[in-house]
Amino acid sequence: MKLFWVVFFVLMFISLAPIAYAGTWIWDFNNGKVNDWDEVVGEWKAEKGGYAEVAGTEYAKTLWGNVNWTNYTVEVGITLQKEVGFNCAGLLVRTNDDGTQGFRFWIRTDEWKCQFSKWVDNKFVHIVEKHIIDVKIGVTYNLKVIIEGNRYQCFADGDLVIDHEDKEKIRENGKIGFITYQAYPLFDNLIISGPNIPSSAVDPGAKLTQSWGKIKSQ
Repeated sequence: MKLFWVVFFVLMFISLAPIAYAGTWIWDFNNGKVNDWDEVVGEWKAEKGGYAEVAGTEYAKTLWGNVNWTNYTVEVGITLQKEVGFNCAGLLVRTNDDGTQGFRFWIRTDEWKCQFSKWVDNKFVHIVEKHIIDVKIGVTYNLKVIIEGNRYQCFADGDLVIDHEDKEKIRENGKIGFITYQAYPLFDNLIISGPNIPSSAVDPGAKLTQSWGKIKSQ
């Protein structure tokens, strides 16, 4: 009988393990709180129910999460609010603590409309560039990156626009972040999911202390 219960609890633990170690974190920014974001470069502010860079800074960056995260999916809505400069804005993935190493997927109103680039020693190298969408001011675009091993799949408004395999393996883990260049973008409805991602309510402010403890411990 004792053996039965041992086997029962072992099987139960195995069946629940994927649930315990995978989650989804959501930021809708409606409460105006941007707790624990590391605003590395630029002037960032919660406004209009989103999270904005308000100074038109070159290569403005704000980061969040755990540098040990490996495989995950991240998506966000981006609205370019003003017609200025290059109007570039998008996602950083698998970035280090100060945003000088990682990958970038963004949209822009000039030249190439979608770009996927590697960011090494605080310098970028474009990997894939595509005229896939006509980016306009005032329109919200949904950007999404799925990371599995060394494969990066980038989506714009639900369409797969870039499918890249990083044979160099320049980074296999890292935080997520937002990056802009001479733009005034508004980021909203951020969703991060995958192994070791903590789960949150839509409004994470009330449980941030508890959940942030989980993030730091992973």
